[in-house]
Amino acid sequence: MAINGNFYDWESVDIQTPSGVTVGLTDISYNDERGIEARYGKGAKARGYGRKNYKASGSATMDRDEFERLRKAVGGSVLKAKPFPIVCAYANEDQETITDTLPDCKITKVDTSAKQEDDNTGVIKVDFTILSPIKWNGEDAY
Repeated sequence: MAINGNFYDWESVDIQTPSGVTVGLTDISYNDERGIEARYGKGAKARGYGRKNYKASGSATMDRDEFERLRKAVGGSVLKAKPFPIVCAYANEDQETITDTLPDCKITKVDTSAKQEDDNTGVIKVDFTILSPIKWNGEDAY
């Protein structure tokens, strides 16, 4: 099998929040869904389906100093902040740039911990709901 160049890796990802391009963000995850429910009538086979609501959510893990930059950029409280966008761009020399936009993110949970022997105490994990459809490389999910 031929080597086809450098694929996307963590160094290929730039993540933009209201505080600017992040350097202390160590993990981001996002997803969306729109469920369906099979509709039945007479017999055991589905006749069709009904659509459920679109939902999108995500989470991110960041160092404490990155969280403080975000907190200040949104006005002091991430839980009281108005929804804001997060932009994730995947780019390197060997691949085309792919940009996912998470519009209208509203942080719903902040979690941290510290313990003896931690080498990075105070890491913050945030969960967020994405109130508008994710733009997967510029295309609306829904």
